Amino acid sequence: MSPIFAQPEPFSCKHRQWPDRQLTASPAWCSVDLRDGNQALPVPLSPERKLRFFRLLLDIGFKEIEVGFPSASRLDWDFCRQLIDDNLIPDDTHVSVLMPARRTLIAQTMKCLRGIPRAICHLYLPTSDLHTKFVLGKSRPEVQEMVLAATAQLRKLAAENGDSQFQLEFSTEEFTDSDLEFVSDLCRRVVEEWQPAPGEKVILNLPCTVERALPIRYADMIEEFLRRRIYPDNTIVSIHTHNDMGTATAQAELALLAGARRVEGTLFGNGERAGNLDLVTLAANCLYLGLDTGLDLSRLEDIRDQVCDICGFTISPRHPYAGELTFTAFSGAHQDAIHKGLDKLPKIKKTFGAWKLPYLHLDPACLGRSHQDFIRINSQSGKGGIDYVLRDTKGVSLPDGLLSELRQLVKLQNREMTPDELWQLLLDEYLRPVGALQILKFWPRPDPGDPDLVHAEVHLRWQGQEHQLYATGQGPVAAFATALRQLPLPTFRLESYQEQAVGTTVNADALTIVSLSSEDNGIFYGLGFGPNIVQGAVQAIAAALNRLAARQGEQ
Repeated sequence: MSPIFAQPEPFSCKHRQWPDRQLTASPAWCSVDLRDGNQALPVPLSPERKLRFFRLLLDIGFKEIEVGFPSASRLDWDFCRQLIDDNLIPDDTHVSVLMPARRTLIAQTMKCLRGIPRAICHLYLPTSDLHTKFVLGKSRPEVQEMVLAATAQLRKLAAENGDSQFQLEFSTEEFTDSDLEFVSDLCRRVVEEWQPAPGEKVILNLPCTVERALPIRYADMIEEFLRRRIYPDNTIVSIHTHNDMGTATAQAELALLAGARRVEGTLFGNGERAGNLDLVTLAANCLYLGLDTGLDLSRLEDIRDQVCDICGFTISPRHPYAGELTFTAFSGAHQDAIHKGLDKLPKIKKTFGAWKLPYLHLDPACLGRSHQDFIRINSQSGKGGIDYVLRDTKGVSLPDGLLSELRQLVKLQNREMTPDELWQLLLDEYLRPVGALQILKFWPRPDPGDPDLVHAEVHLRWQGQEHQLYATGQGPVAAFATALRQLPLPTFRLESYQEQAVGTTVNADALTIVSLSSEDNGIFYGLGFGPNIVQGAVQAIAAALNRLAARQGEQ
């Protein structure tokens, strides 16, 4: 069956080498947010918002920024002039402006650039047969003539523009749908027409303007183009990918393996149709590989929020690095693995020689994100996740049995719970259960003759009737339990007792956790909380007994 969509012509890279290579250096970065990203917005950026975005890009560390299309937009013209007239371009930064290979538009653009210290003149023209024949109505020789005439005109105007320094960038639009021999020859002629000085590099930008094939084809074409490149010392190969098939990042990474050294894209992939290459994702991937990107993503959440505010859009909560839920695990199995990995991180580092964690490939801290984002609690969460959140936020570690019970209660909520809501659920169920037993007063007094013995006086209400009880035991908790056995309470045995500090100051409260066993009904947990450990233990036993009595009452 023939495909219903026209496919690119077959392309063969007979001596393919890029699959065996590794990325060992970061590419040069060019942000096109203020041009390509801006033209994709329903409401283009105002000059104020453009300037705010420009300054954000400088703060991140971009040294090449495409600021607009001066010949096509009055706003872009005015913004470009503002940067020049107000001396807002740092000495180490090149701004780029886009212009098609048309005489009048080139003249207008160069007029706009008068007085600029340095700039990249980004000249472009489509080279695919689809565009040249059916959009431009030109033959390949006619396209070549247009491009070379435009290059000559641009060189002449650049020479007339005082002390300004201009670098040429030439884009063969729709490179991946073009004939490679035609494009290679055209780029050679452009370099010869521009006549770069020794050490000067012409940027040859080879865009994947519309994704029409899998990433391997782009890498093959880049590698073959580089084999044909006549002036390697005077050129740098740049790429510009789009996300029509959802593989813009993969297209860029494979093209870099094939030998490209510069990338164009936007923060978070904003752009026409399905968007551009996402520079944040590519840069963070390079960071993961241990490459020095020259970009500062250490406050990624702030960058994300600023871009959303400036452009008026939102970022997917599952964006690979900046999404709200990116470093979040709700699944119980994932939470347990992450939880155990965090506990054993020093041993993991020793084993693997660097940071590594189950289900996480990169430490969010290097992007300014919190480790608390790792695990969030909802009805899918397991004991490991609940344990991690309570330990991380409250400093409390619960027994395994109590964690199992709390997990079942969390499931019943059927929603996400904040750490404070999880803590409150625990207290409501195990600290202050309403029941038949209510402790009114408890006075433990050491025995004058035997310091190991404690005499207890207990005032309580059981099933609505008040009682005063007295008993002696080995310690206050044992004395209290002995006193309770004078009542017709359910049969119980104290199985476990533990205390934990909640907080890190000298005034930290103590959390007491007890478990009681009942021969017919299993284990029942109770909590006590407060600055007095003994009173906390009494609260915990009473809470556990109330839960036991309630279970018996249900039977």
